[in-house]
Formats: sequence, C-alpha cells, structure tokens
Amino acid sequence: MNYGLIIAFLVLVVIQWVVNGKIIWDKSEVLKKGQPYKFKTEPVDPTNPFKGKYITLTFSESIFADTINRNLVSNDNIYLLLGIDQRGYAFVKNLSKQEPKNDKAYVKATVYYTATDNDSISVHIRYPFDEFYMDEYKAPKAEIIYRESTRDTSNKTYALVKIWKGEGVIENVFINDIPIRELIK
Repeated sequence: MNYGLIIAFLVLVVIQWVVNGKIIWDKSEVLKKGQPYKFKTEPVDPTNPFKGKYITLTFSESIFADTINRNLVSNDNIYLLLGIDQRGYAFVKNLSKQEPKNDKAYVKATVYYTATDNDSISVHIRYPFDEFYMDEYKAPKAEIIYRESTRDTSNKTYALVKIWKGEGVIENVFINDIPIRELIK
C-alpha cells in the first residue's frame, strides 16, 4: 500500500477544511464585530446554478465624483471611507488607493470603470458584497418581493451591511424597515 499517497490525500483534505473554515470564521467575525451601514439598493435579481439562490444588489451609492486624478482603471483595488447621512444611509466620503490605518469606517472595493466629465472623474464602484444568499425555496418569493418593492420609489429598500477592518458582509435586506425574510412568510 502506498502510504505517501494516503498521507498526501489526508493533507489535502485538512487544507480544504482549514481554508473553508477560515473563510467562514472571517465572515462571522465581521458580522459579530462590524459596524452596521445601510446601503440603499436598486433592482436586479438573478439566480446562478453554481452559486445557488440569491438576490443581486445594486447600490445607489455606486458612483463617486472625484476631483483628484488618481489614475484609476478598471479592477483597481480601492478603499472607500464611509459616512452616514442624515437619513441613516451609508455614503462614500472619500476613496483611497492605500488602506486607511486608523479609520474603522472603510471597505475594500474595486473600480468598475471611470468616466471623465469636465473637471471631475466619476469612479464607478463594485462592492464586494452585492449578493444576498437565501434558502433556495424562499429565494424565488423574495426575488419577486424585492423586485416589486424597488420599482416603487416610495419604498425604502436597503441592505444592512456590517463593516469591519475593510471587510463587508450583508446581514439582511430590508424593505420599509422589515427584513425580507419576514416579508416572505
């Protein structure tokens, strides 16, 4: 019997468990320790046979008008410094190519694309948290409720995202301050 092959297989199995466990641990730490931010959403909601059932979220706060030419291009990593407006929603105060040292209110994102307009540059942002996963049996109903609510501009739709050390995890999606999981019951 080839013991080297068995040991290699066991090491591979352990590595897979450790990597997946680390990802789960990191996300749960963000949910426990992160500061909550409400990001206003806009409609979009596909399904993916490989990823499962989810709601794709597009955020209203996805364009940053920048007056400084930072030579940003698509897929550049950026750090968004966040604030909360008077209505309680998150907004981008500033962006940086370097990770902030002392500010907890930031999230790592990527540049979707940039557009130049007179004296400013519009930076279109791709957030790392734009998919809200749900139970596959509840997701279709949630998709319909979410799509209909985002079409009605009188509804308040937003994602509650926990932010901690540059990471963001969606805790829940709300429609008129009611969690979407409650609306599908």
